[in-house]
Amino acid sequence: MRFAAAVLCAAVACGTPASAGVVRDARDVPIVDQTGATFTLRELHRPTAVTFVDLDCDDACAISEALFARLAQTLAREHVDARLITLTLSPDADSPMAMAAMARKFNADPSRWRWAGGRPADVKRLMGAFGVERISKTFHSTFAYVLDGNGLPVRTIPLSTSADQEILAGLRAVARR
Repeated sequence: MRFAAAVLCAAVACGTPASAGVVRDARDVPIVDQTGATFTLRELHRPTAVTFVDLDCDDACAISEALFARLAQTLAREHVDARLITLTLSPDADSPMAMAAMARKFNADPSRWRWAGGRPADVKRLMGAFGVERISKTFHSTFAYVLDGNGLPVRTIPLSTSADQEILAGLRAVARR
């Protein structure tokens, strides 16, 4: 797990060499949230958990969405100063309006939980930097990534029905630094 985190950290900071067009520092790739605000991972300045979903996926993505919904409630209830980002895996199909509709479905408070997409090239750069693979709507990477306050990954967590506790522990650990 540590090796994977080190590789991911290097990939986010430097871009993946195998991916043509990956920016030098993926933390500066612009993405757009459910309110229409553009932001970058570097600008968050908070511990952050990131996951990628396809809005048409009802398999692993449904688990991810439920985990983040539960996690958002826990963060608010326990006053943990961290952020959640759900990024689209399908920037060509999941428009900003569709991401906003999902955010409303989950009552996502954009000050804590941002549903984001953006220009397909930008989203694909982020996917490449995180090593996210998407073969189809149901066959894709299923991880959550815990980032430090500088937008650098410190932990990669396989998604499962109980991963929210591991993600929460990761966010708390980063917040204590």
